[in-house]
Amino acid sequence: MGTRSTNMISPNLTPLLDVVLQLITFFMMLVHFGSRLEGSNRAVRLPVAPAALPGSDLTFDRLPVSLDQRGGLRYGGRVLLGAAASAWWAEQAKIRRAGLELLPPGPSGGDELPTVVILRADRDASYGTVRRTLAEAQEQGFAKFSLVVLRREHP
Repeated sequence: MGTRSTNMISPNLTPLLDVVLQLITFFMMLVHFGSRLEGSNRAVRLPVAPAALPGSDLTFDRLPVSLDQRGGLRYGGRVLLGAAASAWWAEQAKIRRAGLELLPPGPSGGDELPTVVILRADRDASYGTVRRTLAEAQEQGFAKFSLVVLRREHP
């Protein structure tokens, strides 16, 4: 009579495993393993962003500062407001320019400082306060900024 063929179907799983391993690698590259943030301060509650990742720009000179919810500039345990904050920016620019005199001239021209200002602003600080702080820093020659937010809420 008739013979039935008993062929087994065996799918090729190599492409599927390839894609899975590539996805695992991709997500591992997105994970930030560090938990300590530079210039952290408990008085500043950072805004939360679902896709915030740390900056990858490695710089020679960084200036971490915090801005509390009342608009106070926090640096080194001090809170500076108004004219004191403006004077502090001028002092920091003067210190960094004095340090630049010791280095060979770089490709950047003008009065810009190569310092990266890392600003950690409280989530309740107004946009106007943050913008005013950035403008004060820019008036003194700071041109590179990095704004820091948290990826998720910490208890």
